[in-house]
Amino acid sequence: MQRLGSIFMVLAIILVLMITGCGGGSGQQTTALTTNKQAGHQGSTPAKSESAFPRTIAHLSGETVIQEKPIKIATPYIAFVDYLAVLDEYPIAAQGVSTITANFPSLNKRVADKNIIDLGMEVDLEKLLAVQSDIIIAADDMRDQYGKLSQIAPTVILPQAGDWRETLQQMASIIGKEEKATNVLAEFDRKSAAYKEQLAFRSQESVMFVMYRGKEQFITWTDGRFDPFYNGLGLKRTEGAHENGQLSLEGLAQLNPDHLFVINNWQAPIQGGVKEALKGSNVWNSLNAVKNNRVYELADPSLPGPMALAKIDGIEEIMKAMGK
Repeated sequence: MQRLGSIFMVLAIILVLMITGCGGGSGQQTTALTTNKQAGHQGSTPAKSESAFPRTIAHLSGETVIQEKPIKIATPYIAFVDYLAVLDEYPIAAQGVSTITANFPSLNKRVADKNIIDLGMEVDLEKLLAVQSDIIIAADDMRDQYGKLSQIAPTVILPQAGDWRETLQQMASIIGKEEKATNVLAEFDRKSAAYKEQLAFRSQESVMFVMYRGKEQFITWTDGRFDPFYNGLGLKRTEGAHENGQLSLEGLAQLNPDHLFVINNWQAPIQGGVKEALKGSNVWNSLNAVKNNRVYELADPSLPGPMALAKIDGIEEIMKAMGK
């Protein structure tokens, strides 16, 4: 797969190849491990102390020794900006900053004033060299350039679309913010449990997530990427939705969910939104979700992606929509 294809697979995402179901599962790629040999730990167990450097990080391309807590972080992979932001850490340089600004409002709110140098979507290695970073955190679509990256700065290679919780913990181990990651995940679980109780009155109402492609065609997913919402919030899956890929308006009408979340298609935005685009369609107007005013249009396209912020903000959006 070409690098550009890989980039757009996991961008918020993961929108170009969503039809094929790539990029969302948590078990499709080898999970990177973190170690702290100085503390005597192996596997994914965090260090005893966040200040314990040097530490050795085992990852997809080998092991990297990080001598001191990284201050100047660079990531030539746009999705990792999300994880760093969730940890209240911001890279000095990253892939696709202008793309984040233009298309991903939730993440942009966190990075807008951070003066992150844009490495471009096709990462400019000369610009990456010039920033003189302490660490490079790259994705496995750059494994073939690991040697070159390692000459610029110590480099760690993580999966593009691993389990979001594991990736957050791995990222925290690299930069010495394990406690922050633990707290973020604990708060996510606490909120999920609380919201699940509040949404119990919706437990028998079916829910579906789609993206509108135009011309009465939708994209849908059943590969587990929405499990934190279905399982965590106790949402009922729409019966009959068994395959990833393209779904016609007629097919959507047959599934007929009670609640329909329509995620913004940032690559081909629909002028005025899907409800405006389809308001004259008898098939569309026959949907239970339409008739009961339970179609929710989400401006941020990150929800299908594997990133942490997509999940953290996602439960808020769902609660806001369905908790009425």
